[in-house]
Amino acid sequence: DYYQNDIRFIIIVTVAVVLLILMLLLRSLIAPLYLVGSVVLSYFAALGIGVVVFQYLFHQPLHWTVPPLAFVVLVAVGADYNMLFVSRMRDESPHGMRYGIIRTLSSTGGVITAAGLIFAASMWGLLFSSIGTVIQGGFVIGAGILLDTFLVRTITVPAMATLVGEANWWPSRPKPQGSNV
Repeated sequence: DYYQNDIRFIIIVTVAVVLLILMLLLRSLIAPLYLVGSVVLSYFAALGIGVVVFQYLFHQPLHWTVPPLAFVVLVAVGADYNMLFVSRMRDESPHGMRYGIIRTLSSTGGVITAAGLIFAASMWGLLFSSIGTVIQGGFVIGAGILLDTFLVRTITVPAMATLVGEANWWPSRPKPQGSNV
């Protein structure tokens, strides 16, 4: 019972705080919604991969501490990568969303990919632990970071931003670069 209450509280507070921070930093109500949604979906996918690997292949249930730990880490890192990507996209988009997305992917893609690979490798270093919970946590977080790096950041977020278009920045509007307006 304590665990169920704790994890609900952790999820609600984490999502609310991250959403609020993204809204304030991006000065937008729309983009933060799909950014947080993409991170949460990436978490569920990573957790699903962890369940398949540990529960179905190794016949070990995931330890009860793995889902909340993975949630907090994956949402924090995913939101961080989202913020880096979308803030650059906002700067590049006054001349059009497609132009801004292409420029953003070309200028930040390598950095975000390298950071994701380094973090995932660090988490997968935990696979060599002698503690089962640490192994599970490292695997799930590492898988989530790779999903976030290679699918969410390079495909999902740019696709959603393209579909939403200029409404990404509602209610504000990005200023053209070099403008004092």
